[in-house]
Amino acid sequence: MSGNVKIIFQPAGRRGEVETGISIIEASRRLGVDIESLCGEKRVCGKCRVRIEEGFFEKYGISSTREHASPWQEEEGKFITPSERKEGFRLGCCARVEGEMLVFVPEESRAGKQVVSKAARDIPIEWDPAVKCFYVEAEKPTFQDPTGDLERILKRLDSECGLRNLTIDYLALRRLPDCLRKGDWKVTVAVWMNKEIIRVMPGRVEGYYGIAIDVGTTTIAAYLCNLA
Repeated sequence: MSGNVKIIFQPAGRRGEVETGISIIEASRRLGVDIESLCGEKRVCGKCRVRIEEGFFEKYGISSTREHASPWQEEEGKFITPSERKEGFRLGCCARVEGEMLVFVPEESRAGKQVVSKAARDIPIEWDPAVKCFYVEAEKPTFQDPTGDLERILKRLDSECGLRNLTIDYLALRRLPDCLRKGDWKVTVAVWMNKEIIRVMPGRVEGYYGIAIDVGTTTIAAYLCNLA
């Protein structure tokens, strides 16, 4: 078939005529329907999955069939199961328009739509955080022992926790005197990579958490971790 044919995209409801021979994703682009194509239509991401509906749709006056798309391509089998293929799923970058059709775009294939793909669940991990907290009880300074606040904390961290040659963040250093006195010389110290004190908190802090974020090509995963 040559010339222009009618194509409809659901659930957007966009419709129009396009010339035969162009890909479904190109047809969607011309009609203002955004379909994911993270690989730039190189057939390697599988994000442009669509479903070609079968039957006569009186409301739209078109007869849609999967035979109105170009033949199946080998690359599609990497992302579409045999059962999904029977349901009419195709890759928008592979399937070309050869006749009128009604195309359904699943939510995960719609560009600009953020989808929560997995529910929150407990995941066992090997506990080795970059930031660890240590409880320290320092001695009050006296006329006989007027050692500075930082030196007292560093001494305790060395003798009790085996942490040596620590540096301290400037903002943490500014807070240190006040935290020591509010906590009656008992503080919880957050240390990064066993190298730098990044925070000081008065008293004993039991509950502290960290979040690890994995930024992938198509997915962002976040893990809330109990650092205690």
